[in-house]
Amino acid sequence: MNKIFDAVKIFVTGIFLCGIFLIGGKASAAEVDTEAMEIFRETVMQTVKRDNRVFHQDIFFVVPKFTGELEFLGSTENDSLKLKGNFEIWMVDEKGNDDHLENPFYLVQDSKNMVLYFQDGKKWKKMTSPIAAADAVDMFATPTPQELETMISFVKNVTILQDNDNQRTLLVKIDGAKIADLIKLASESEMVEQIEKENAATIKLIAGYFENGFRNSDIWYTWTVDKINWQTTTASFNLSGLVQSIATAVLNDKSQDFTNADALREILETLAFYSEFKGYTTFLNPAAKAKLELPKNVQKAKEIEDFNDEDKTKKK
Repeated sequence: MNKIFDAVKIFVTGIFLCGIFLIGGKASAAEVDTEAMEIFRETVMQTVKRDNRVFHQDIFFVVPKFTGELEFLGSTENDSLKLKGNFEIWMVDEKGNDDHLENPFYLVQDSKNMVLYFQDGKKWKKMTSPIAAADAVDMFATPTPQELETMISFVKNVTILQDNDNQRTLLVKIDGAKIADLIKLASESEMVEQIEKENAATIKLIAGYFENGFRNSDIWYTWTVDKINWQTTTASFNLSGLVQSIATAVLNDKSQDFTNADALREILETLAFYSEFKGYTTFLNPAAKAKLELPKNVQKAKEIEDFNDEDKTKKK
């Protein structure tokens, strides 16, 4: 059962982090609108080098008795990324008692390092990850023409919601099956095989749930662009269908025994039938970049190895 508990923890974390620009729903068949696809391609090509302003991101995850909100300001410029945000959780226990957790954070990333600053009680701590920095650079750097074509190839269909001289709004449908194929390919890669057997098995188990979820969901997002300056103004997503599909894949896994795990089954059933996961992105005035600078007390944060670690300065 440990594999399932690991799967759920990574599932919830991964869903929060992977959903910034996607909107989910159940799969449906539709003919491809060739003209709309060409308009989407034009919009991508026009905006790809222009969206380097500050953006505000708000992501909500809701199930009965539990609400999570991830809110942050962010900016990307060249190969750098800065975030200032807050992660909050509201919970209600069986007796109706409320509990509220709040974790402010900053993230600063360049081509060499990614540094996460977070508040622990009244103290600020930080963690540094060169590997995460490299991944972020690859994710947020201006894509090459080949990478753009690959990204566009994952679009299944586009609906034009609005298009005038000043503004364009598109509803973009991503091919969930293609994402599922990528997940399957990654889970079968040599890199996973080289990990110690126990971890490799867990990774493949979790990847299988995500593969199943994506294969049974189409992914949608709405995208509004200012056509005067060719810059994104807003984007929105609703990943509720995807979350429910992944949780259903876990519930339907006959290899796992839930006989003595009523609490876990209840969590999975809540995710599968009642969960909501939505978000909204708005681009702001460049002057908002001032809010992303690290305050002096945050700059003095103590370095730690992981979230359970003590300050490095205390180690001998």
